[in-house]
Parts: sequence; C-alpha cells; structure tokens
Amino acid sequence: MSDSKTGTAANVIKAVTEGSGRLLKTTKLSINLSNEEGKLKAIYNDIGKAVHEIYKHGGTLGAMFDDKYKMIVEQEAKIADIRNRLEIAKGVVICPKCDTNSKRGSSFCQRCGESLSGAEEYVVVSEATATDHRLPLQEPQQQQIPSQPTGKICNVCSATNDPFERFCLSCGRAL
Repeated sequence: MSDSKTGTAANVIKAVTEGSGRLLKTTKLSINLSNEEGKLKAIYNDIGKAVHEIYKHGGTLGAMFDDKYKMIVEQEAKIADIRNRLEIAKGVVICPKCDTNSKRGSSFCQRCGESLSGAEEYVVVSEATATDHRLPLQEPQQQQIPSQPTGKICNVCSATNDPFERFCLSCGRAL
C-alpha cells in the first residue's frame, strides 16, 4: 500500500475513532442527565407525600422541608453541570471575552468577534462540586458545503455563517 493510501486510511480511522468517542461521551452524559433528573423528581415526590401525610394528620411544616429544599438546590446544580458538559461535548466553544457559545472549530466568536484560536482549553466549573472539566478546543473541522446558502456569506473569505452571527467564524470580519 502506498504512503498516501496508508495516511488516508489512518486519517479515516482517526476521524471515526474521534467521532465514536464523542458519541459515547454525549450518550453517557445524556444518561447521567436523565438519572439526575429522575432523582430530582423523586425528591419532589417525597416532598409531596410528606406534605400530604403532615396535613393528613394535622401537622405543620418544618426542618424536614429545609433539608429537602437543600437537596433540590444541589440536584438542580448537578443537572445544570451535566447539561453544560453535554453541550460542550457536542461541540461548543465558549468565548473567553463574552462567554457566548460558538461552534467548535470556529476561529472567532459569533457575537463579539474575539479570536478563539489562541486558547488551548477552556474550563467549566460546577458550582455543586467545584471541579474543573477541561476539553481541548482543537477539533478536526469538517467543512460541509450546503447546496444552497442558508446563512450570511462573508465578503472577505466567502465562508458561510449562520444568519444570526455578526462576525465571520473563519476570518473574524464583521458580517
């Protein structure tokens, strides 16, 4: 097999492996999100049953509800963290200047035009666990050429951008 065919085959294998890894990660995060949402629903159910029992027997509300409220806040923070990690795993880059989500592989922020290529990685901090989740910004960029333009065409580099973007994702010029 020639070197060019070997290189092409290696690139295809690498792309498939990376795509499979991303799919596996997003699937795991989706399952984790569903599990955490289920736990939150169970807490809500426990509260409803407890309120019913308290009122059924002529009781009042108290410290038990404070504990349940804390559990709800913690569960909501976990769910928000998983949703954020899922969004990132699906291919989002967070602008270091304005915190806007842009497509992974974008060179410039769609909102403020800030360069996204300088950052090696970005961090999402979970308030619930105070841990960092680091993902690299560099991702193989697959160019898809639409049959009909569905967005704004950059006058400088002719790249197609989403209609709502104010700056070109390829060259950073104002659209």
